[in-house]
Amino acid sequence: MAEIVLSTGKKIGLREKKGQHHFIERRLLATCGGEGGQNVGGVMSSLAIQAIVRIDTIDGNKVSIPEDEAGIFVLMDNFTYEEWDEFERLTLPQNLKVSIEQAAKNLPTSLGSETESN
Repeated sequence: MAEIVLSTGKKIGLREKKGQHHFIERRLLATCGGEGGQNVGGVMSSLAIQAIVRIDTIDGNKVSIPEDEAGIFVLMDNFTYEEWDEFERLTLPQNLKVSIEQAAKNLPTSLGSETESN
């Protein structure tokens, strides 16, 4: 089993994912996902679910794969915001890091942030 040690010292054991984990990830995405098409937010949600399913232990304590959104919140409560961000960055496949960075660069500027004075 692989292990990641975060900058805070928290140790995350990673499970060896098998075929059934694809089904589990898709089920969790369907449970947690909203309506709409594929966008950067959807990709990020997918990556978060993949990271969640990969967690086997936290500081040596075995954790179960969440079965629903409530279970995801319980599992993620073991992390600070910064720890989770670091964990996701460390577990993100390199090819997806490049794809996400490219997609982020190509996002249009939001016109909603500009206001016009009359």
